[in-house]
Amino acid sequence: MYLDRDRLKTLSEKFNAKIVPALIVLSPTGDKITSNGVEEVRVASKKALEIWPQGKSLFWSREPREGEYVWQYTACTVCYMRPLIGSRHGCTHQECSIALCETCLPKNNHEHPLVEYLMPKRTYSLEAFIGIYFCAHWCSPCRDSTPKLAELYKEAQESAPGFRIVFVSCDRDEESFNNYRAEMPWLTVPLNASAVLKEYFWDPGEYMSSLFIP
Repeated sequence: MYLDRDRLKTLSEKFNAKIVPALIVLSPTGDKITSNGVEEVRVASKKALEIWPQGKSLFWSREPREGEYVWQYTACTVCYMRPLIGSRHGCTHQECSIALCETCLPKNNHEHPLVEYLMPKRTYSLEAFIGIYFCAHWCSPCRDSTPKLAELYKEAQESAPGFRIVFVSCDRDEESFNNYRAEMPWLTVPLNASAVLKEYFWDPGEYMSSLFIP
């Protein structure tokens, strides 16, 4: 198959396999069950293997109602709606990747606190404009930039008193987090709430010390 470029091209076009890895699941009659096999295995492999023989895809979705946001690359952890449509709730714990739709939220007894995600492209009313500061005590460039940013922040309070900075820690333990935030003159979110904000604003390809103003 590797050397049969024509057949490879034909199959790729037939099943719209534009990227690899791609797992296209077919029924015994050759009908396509899902083209998202890789993601379905990643999200819930056992459940996917149970449902594919029934001729069904693990992921499902519905048409969004007016005003509902479509979380294009997110699946509900409970009902596997993907894309997840409407309000999305996630865990404040750094190691937890749960995502719940509004229907599954009341049915779930999650061990950690859950928060509702802000919806992109929706206007929220704020009394101040906010800088979200991602950094960590173990990061040398962060330790260099924080004192300079603190000086600028104090100066800005005179000319722009509505400006606020919120520290989002990328530290790995409470002691480092507490020691570092003690050096800062601005607000801080709890260490276990950082994961949600990182998903919104922080690109791991960027420098650790990053200041975002939404």
